[in-house]
Amino acid sequence: MDDFYFEEEPQQTESSIDIKRYINAIVKKWWLWMGITVLIAGPWLMYVKNEKPIYEAQAVIQFKSYEGVDWGLLESRIQKLTSRTFAEKVVQELGLVMEMDPLEEDVPLSRKEIFRHFSASRRPVLGTYVIRFTEDDFILYRLLDDEGKKREKVYAGKIAEAQKDTVRVNGFEFLLAADDQALPEEVRFHIKDFRKTVKDFQQRIRVDYQPPGTLMTIKLQDTDPFLAALMTNRLAEIYVRESISLKGEKTRAQLQILKAQLEQAEKELAISNRELADFRRRNAVDLDAAATRQNTDLANAEQKKETLEEEKKTIRLLLDEAQKLLSGTGAEDEQQLSLEKRLFFKDFVRLEWFKDNPKMLVLKSRLEDLDARYEKAASLSTVNPEALKLAAELDALHQEIYQTAEGEIRKIDQEIRKLNNKIRSLEAKLARLPGKQMEYAELTRKNEKLVAIYQETLAKYQQAQLSAVAETEEIKILDPAIEPDRPVNSNKKIKAIAGVIGALMFGLGLVLLTEALNKSIKTPHDIKKHLRLNVLGTIPRVDFEDVFDFQDSEKLKMIDQQLVTHDYSPTPIGEAYRSLRTSIMFSKNVGRIQTLVITSMEPGDGKSFTSANLAITFAQQKSNTLLVDTDLRRGVLHNTFGVPKEPGFSNYLTSSIPIAELVNETHIPNLSLLSCGSLIPNPSELLGSHQMKRFLDEVRRRFDIVIFDTPPLNAATDAVVIGTQVDATIIVVRAGKTNRDTAKQKLELYEHVPAKVIGVVLNGTTPDLAHEGYSYYHY
Repeated sequence: MDDFYFEEEPQQTESSIDIKRYINAIVKKWWLWMGITVLIAGPWLMYVKNEKPIYEAQAVIQFKSYEGVDWGLLESRIQKLTSRTFAEKVVQELGLVMEMDPLEEDVPLSRKEIFRHFSASRRPVLGTYVIRFTEDDFILYRLLDDEGKKREKVYAGKIAEAQKDTVRVNGFEFLLAADDQALPEEVRFHIKDFRKTVKDFQQRIRVDYQPPGTLMTIKLQDTDPFLAALMTNRLAEIYVRESISLKGEKTRAQLQILKAQLEQAEKELAISNRELADFRRRNAVDLDAAATRQNTDLANAEQKKETLEEEKKTIRLLLDEAQKLLSGTGAEDEQQLSLEKRLFFKDFVRLEWFKDNPKMLVLKSRLEDLDARYEKAASLSTVNPEALKLAAELDALHQEIYQTAEGEIRKIDQEIRKLNNKIRSLEAKLARLPGKQMEYAELTRKNEKLVAIYQETLAKYQQAQLSAVAETEEIKILDPAIEPDRPVNSNKKIKAIAGVIGALMFGLGLVLLTEALNKSIKTPHDIKKHLRLNVLGTIPRVDFEDVFDFQDSEKLKMIDQQLVTHDYSPTPIGEAYRSLRTSIMFSKNVGRIQTLVITSMEPGDGKSFTSANLAITFAQQKSNTLLVDTDLRRGVLHNTFGVPKEPGFSNYLTSSIPIAELVNETHIPNLSLLSCGSLIPNPSELLGSHQMKRFLDEVRRRFDIVIFDTPPLNAATDAVVIGTQVDATIIVVRAGKTNRDTAKQKLELYEHVPAKVIGVVLNGTTPDLAHEGYSYYHY
């Protein structure tokens, strides 16, 4: 086309936001966001109102101080604390399978008001129980139906006895509260499934660490403040008790083994001392300096050989365990295996035997650095790329440590072979001694070896005793939990307000999202931004949508009532068309417009309605106006003005009927109408014919303004064909209906043809977007 014509104002970029459009969407769709707010906020307010108070208790456990943060150790402690084993013990000891009903709807009942103690087995009898209290007695029933009409008597006894002696029944046991408290007439409680209770308890445990990892905080929540504190303290007590017990068992087992070894070494040394003393008493034999030195060297060599063989045996056992971890066997869970393997190798490289191995010291440093980086990367997820990469590097490093330890065993084998050679050499030298001296040398050597074994075993035993004393102080409860005095969800007003605001924001956000996803053209700003065309006029919405599917005769009877009248009635729609007429007459850079094409993007946009009203406004200005219905497939203007459909424009194109015989005068002064005429099979070809050019030449001589009502662009290209032969083209779009992407696509039809699209008419807008002077008629 020749040109698109714009107003002289800054170009709108694609990224600019039409704030006014979104404000209008919020105003128009108030019912939507208001309804969403009510639908969400209503249930939320009911939930907040009926929400039970939640109390949180916390206890602090202190561990022996150490330098740095061992994330593997911290992780293992948390896994241990939140394990099913610990949870089962707490659930059993506190009887958490029991849940009490409130006395009244808004009157909660704490278990300490009824029970001084309550515990349960792993398999209690499930169901609802009722305790009925009299002055001195009580009866425990189990309900057999939901209504409580059928009940089974489970236990009956004296209140005073149940306050002193534990009552055991149906897999649970309890003690009633002290007699200085008034008991209600009836108490109802439920016994829940043990496994489900354990899982629920595990999910409620929260564990926090404070740097550098020596303090661990345990937090638990419950609707009963007494029970929250009781659960927290019991969990902490069990953890400390089990930790100390486990370490004590290991220490006691080690002490028993060392004590047995010490007693055996002491016994063997005593026997050796007696044998040596008896030999000296019976025989006046002694060794010279050389023989004594050889005997001592032999004893030391044998002792060193035994130590190396023991060291080799221990390293081999550890390497067998390492081989299981490296091959992925020996653990039920892959995540547990990963943690176990990391902890194993961290301890393995710290063994005393490797302190003089330079390569192992380097590997130890690399392992500590790599393990710390892995812990940091895996803190959020163990499957993120960085964590997976570091895990692969750790696996490779573990293999390298394993191979280095294998090399250490080979070094030990070499040392043992050297010692064997030395022992054989020394034995050969001592064999040349006389018989009594040789026997004395053997007894002396045996005694020296037993003395060394005894002293080494005694040192280990004493070290183990010191370790046992130190480990008893390694873990303790620093701050036990106390009964909380206020719930963590006490501020219901703020919670309710936050919920209402959240619901409101969600509703508004949904409206804004739907508006952002809506690609229909609604405002003049949309036309300038997306179509990059002038807005010649905005026409307010009329009752047009409801009649679009009616037959032409019925439809036009209703539409005719909306036309601008010939008596210049000052209506908003009349003023909108007069403003449109002015914009067309004084369009910049176009010149005088005598012939004008009006089209639209699709049916229903209001192009025929706009053509008729615009033609009337030109006629009212005393301009000799011709309105031509060139919608040769579905023309309707003949019904609008009550003139015959045939003969019409199509008959002129296919025959030589004079124009004067085809033009019909209308009831509007200065306005003539040329109807569409008979249906023809090839309207597009005829519109570009020489006959069409002759028609244009003649009507230009006879009329001041000629308006062509053409088919929509998505139905035919007739508007483009005629547009190349007239002075200007106007496109009608319907607010809230025309899709901007479709409009862009249809405008591409004008890119390579000599047609002048001078602007767009936005039809069906709201009054606030139409003529600014509308309010003048309603002040």
